[in-house]
Amino acid sequence: MQQKIIRSATFFQQLLYSRFRQINSKVSETLLLLSLGHLFELYNPNQVADALAIPKARLYRHLKQLSIYKWKQMLVHMGCSMALSHIRETESKSASTKSRRRITLSVDDTVLSRYGQGLSYCYNWWSKKHNTAIRSQNVLGLTIKIGERIFPLNTRFVGKQGKANTDKPSYFVSMLKEVLDFFDAAGVNLRVYRITFDSWYGSSDLIKILSEHGFESILIRGKNNYVMTIDKTCAKLSVHKKSIELRLNQWGCDKPVYRTRNQRAVTNGRPRTG
Repeated sequence: MQQKIIRSATFFQQLLYSRFRQINSKVSETLLLLSLGHLFELYNPNQVADALAIPKARLYRHLKQLSIYKWKQMLVHMGCSMALSHIRETESKSASTKSRRRITLSVDDTVLSRYGQGLSYCYNWWSKKHNTAIRSQNVLGLTIKIGERIFPLNTRFVGKQGKANTDKPSYFVSMLKEVLDFFDAAGVNLRVYRITFDSWYGSSDLIKILSEHGFESILIRGKNNYVMTIDKTCAKLSVHKKSIELRLNQWGCDKPVYRTRNQRAVTNGRPRTG
């Protein structure tokens, strides 16, 4: 445990002092303290203050000195820095090890329950977890999975409904550019890995943008109402599922799957294959 604490403290200390030199020492010490609190299952300033018997107001006063821009920048650098070391470690391994770890980028959004009265971006949005509409904030996240570990690369609060450049796919593209810039500067090409998201983000425009950014392996979770041609039979996926057999222990999957090459019905004048 002692060595784990030392390694974690050294990592966050180097990160904070090397990339955020304009942050004063009190703020850096507070951030370092909160970061180390996670090792002891202390996940917010209140829990840290109670455990150390110090005034929580002092911690919040220091944190308030950070602007929203600094918070966003710091979170991106922290998540990407942690993922960077694991990617480099994975790339130094054999081909079989790299294959087993299946490095994958993912994007999705979720709602977080919020009951405070002074919070922004709150609305009564539908939650699958609670199976009802709850007062919550909608968080869009870009993550990377390396083996069994998942690292948050970029997150933002977003609205369920947006317009112009404030819709979720536009936010996602902006977030992805920030992450790509970080890894490009570090000499790591994230575009060689697959990127996946659910059908909500699977528009032709977004796929075109990802292709222009250099992504070749783009995986989309299809909907039951997608019309696909499988074995010369054109029907909705909900119909195909009644006649196919899912198989266990398939390479790279921990759930029953059915693999086949098919073609989706024409969308906006362009066929989609999968």
